[in-house]
Amino acid sequence: MAPVPTSILIVSGETSGDRHGAGLIRALRERLPKRDLAFFGSGGREMAEAATELLFDVSRLSAIGPLAALTNLRDYVTLFRRLLDEARRRRPVLAILVDFPDFNLPLARRLKSIGIPVCYFIGPQLWAWRPSRMKQIQRYVDLMLVILPFEEEYYGARGVRAHYVGNPTARRFRPAGGGTRVGRASTPVVGFLPGSRRKEVDLILPIQLDAAAFLAGRMPVRFRLLRAPEIPVQRLRDVMDRWAGQGRKLPEIDVVDGSSEEFFGGLDGAVVKSGTSTLEAMLAEVPFAMVYRLAPLSWYLLRPLVRTRTYCLANLVAGAPIVPEFVQREARGERIGCYLEKVLGDRFVCERIRSDLRRAGRRLGSLDAYSEGARRIAGGFFDERENTA
Repeated sequence: MAPVPTSILIVSGETSGDRHGAGLIRALRERLPKRDLAFFGSGGREMAEAATELLFDVSRLSAIGPLAALTNLRDYVTLFRRLLDEARRRRPVLAILVDFPDFNLPLARRLKSIGIPVCYFIGPQLWAWRPSRMKQIQRYVDLMLVILPFEEEYYGARGVRAHYVGNPTARRFRPAGGGTRVGRASTPVVGFLPGSRRKEVDLILPIQLDAAAFLAGRMPVRFRLLRAPEIPVQRLRDVMDRWAGQGRKLPEIDVVDGSSEEFFGGLDGAVVKSGTSTLEAMLAEVPFAMVYRLAPLSWYLLRPLVRTRTYCLANLVAGAPIVPEFVQREARGERIGCYLEKVLGDRFVCERIRSDLRRAGRRLGSLDAYSEGARRIAGGFFDERENTA
């Protein structure tokens, strides 16, 4: 007789969550081979490839800032209602919510009200902003799986059952060249990562171009830009053309595709958008400047909710400001270019920064976040005798 399927709801709301959700799904299947796990929910291509029944493809929903999110409001409402309807009908043994807190925290409340246990994978960064949401987590989340080492203590001190399971980026990221540029030549190479959302590219790439123009006027340097798969090449070209159309000389910039591991392995310095890419630069031991900018109105609305002066994950992991952060009005090409000039022109400064980045990277440890997350879920919500390890 075939085993009765064990239904699990899993909810991701953007590309990175889709990847992490798929990794956790595969690890759970390996961890619980005696169960016929039937995953359903929202996600993208990777979760679909991991045999998840997608009720909604969320690849078109990513937004940056509250105003941009409003453009997808109808889709969010439709998705929310569909997930709840299916949860009531299928009665999953567990709901796994992946990141995406503005959507998933209200969903957690509704799921708990109908008796479905909730596990949250990649917890909201309440230590950074909107700490008032802690009450929601305390009431509606049964298990929190976090991916930054200091978050376990932060949540635990507030009565939340939380475990550090490792960092997915640290586990997968192995830069080509081991943190030093492959085929080193006399001319330094600076890389730009403007982000994977179109609005991010529109706001951040011009700042990076300003920095490139400033630096190119001060020293010999080559530039590369890593295109995120979600961003069409033409989008990048349009931003560059608008920038150059203001009477400025556009430096030669090679737009490249491929993995971030390969990209960082070929750099001497970088200008990186806030987010996971700063962890990648840290792990690659590439000296970098973090840059971020929101539309003025979005920043005005969000700034009162922020409770941290540090926006760079590498600095947060290190527990100290080891790289500079250029945010909003401070995000100016000349300031960023001056920093890069100093780093590229002084090998002692460069090596000191590399050493700081190396030490910070070690703080992430070597746990496999998906396997460790699956172990915690299996131990917390399933019979331990079903586990394979």
